[in-house]
Parts: sequence; structure tokens; C-alpha cells
Amino acid sequence: MTDILSKPIIVVGSARSGTTFLGNILSTHPDLYYLEEPRLTWRYGNDSKSDRLTSADATPQVCDYIRNEFATRAKKQGGLRILEKSPSNSLRLEFVDQVFPDAKFVHIIRDGTQSVLSIYRFWKEESRGLPTKRIGVRLKELSITRLPYYSFEVLKRVLPQGAAHWTGQPVWGPRIPGLNGLLRDLDLLEVCCLQWRMCVEAACTYGRSLPATRYMECRLEDMSPELLQRVMEFTELEDASEIWEAFEKKFDPSQPGRRTPNAEPAQIELIHKWIEPTMKWLESESSVPSPGESSPGRG
Repeated sequence: MTDILSKPIIVVGSARSGTTFLGNILSTHPDLYYLEEPRLTWRYGNDSKSDRLTSADATPQVCDYIRNEFATRAKKQGGLRILEKSPSNSLRLEFVDQVFPDAKFVHIIRDGTQSVLSIYRFWKEESRGLPTKRIGVRLKELSITRLPYYSFEVLKRVLPQGAAHWTGQPVWGPRIPGLNGLLRDLDLLEVCCLQWRMCVEAACTYGRSLPATRYMECRLEDMSPELLQRVMEFTELEDASEIWEAFEKKFDPSQPGRRTPNAEPAQIELIHKWIEPTMKWLESESSVPSPGESSPGRG
């Protein structure tokens, strides 16, 4: 169990930023067991809170539960090492770091405008109805004692759209603090901007305080065989033909910029108003370091 939990690879990033793309490619490595968004496992012991958890929320009981759950699943499937991706972990790197003190964090960042437009589309298309892709996983994660925390969330997803006037809007994506209040007081597109900003800022701020051997940033727009090679070196993965075959099959260099042509000018203007401070902050930092180099903000 200890060997399986050693140096897990944790892929983080705002929703709709390329975490699934990178996770799916890395998951083809024969040594890895892939955990894709085990949301309820991460929230064990903190069900009543948002996804913005800190080290204080990582009690010994919580850490033991998460580590045992991950190790048990990996062992059953014959995995030698864990790969995990959850956009919500961008909000709680400090918490995840407490659970896995030797984790390798790969933070993938996409152009903010493109991410927000994609987040907005997914809110419109995916926030209602049951998430059939992961419902089986969620049921395995959920115990009877935890049902009260999630039953109302499920109810809002399955009720007709008109019921939102009484129940509130169903939610999608990382649960940033105060999300229900934001949905009541702001336009949905503005909420999507805040989701992107909080995920990116939280992950960068904590990640850059870690040693450069444990945290790496990469841009989806810069994805290439060379960048993927850097990711593999950073995560200490041995070369595998499966990785390169998956990259050739899944990589579409036009994807990162696909949303803007379909957006309305007013939407672009509103997005820029909300995310410009974060975009400028990202651009003001020096280039992303290679493994072993110092990173902006690190001592």
C-alpha cells in the first residue's frame, strides 16, 4: 500500500482547462492507476463545506480514509502508482498536500476567456439531469450517513427548470465558497469567471510555494511533444509508447482557441472585465520553470 501511494501524480487546473486531456494521455502509462474526479472521496469528513479546504480540514482520520480508498482501488486493478485529476483540487492544494506530502502536482492552465466560455457551456448543458458518466462511481463513494449532504443537490438537478425559482439553480464544477449566493446575485457568466479565477489563483499561489520538484505549471496552448516530455520527466514516469500513441490520437492543436469565434462580443467584454486582473497577474510572471528550477514566488 505504501509503495502504491508514493509520489502520486495530481493533475489540477480550472474546469475546462485541459485536465481531462492531460489525465487521459498520462493514464495510458502501464504503471499508473487513474482516478478521475473521485469527488466524494476527497470531500469525506468535509461534506458541508465548499471545495476550498485547507490543511486544518485534513485531520488524521480524513487523511487515512482518502489514502486507504485510493490505495485499495489501485491495488485491485494492479496499479503501481496513482494518477488523479480533479479540477476542484485546484481550490485545495494545501489540503491535498497534507494528504499526500510527496505528491507531484501538474497544473495545466488554459487561456481564461476560452476556459470561461467552455465552463459556461457546460453549466448550460451539464448542470441538469444525473451525470450518467460518473453516477456509478458516485454511488460507490457515497455512504448512507452522507446522503443528507447531497440529496438536495441531486434533487435540484432532476427537477424541471422552473423549480429553480424555489430550490435555487443546480450547480456544476468546482464548488467555490459562497457559490449558491453568487448564483443568486450574479449573472451565470460572471460566476463562471469567478470559478476560473479562484481555481487558477489558488493553485498557483500554493503550488508556487512548494519545491520546484513537486509543482509544475504548463499551458494548454503550449502543448507539444516537447512539453509532454517535460511533464513525464517532472513526474518521474519512464518512457512508454502508449503515452505517445495517445498523444497522437487525442491532441488537436486547434482546440484551445475554439470557443471565441462563437462568442458574442458582449460576452467577451464581460469576461474580460472579470478575469483581466488574473490574466495580467499570470502574464507578469516569468516563464514557467523546468523541473529543478526556481519558480516565481518561491523562496
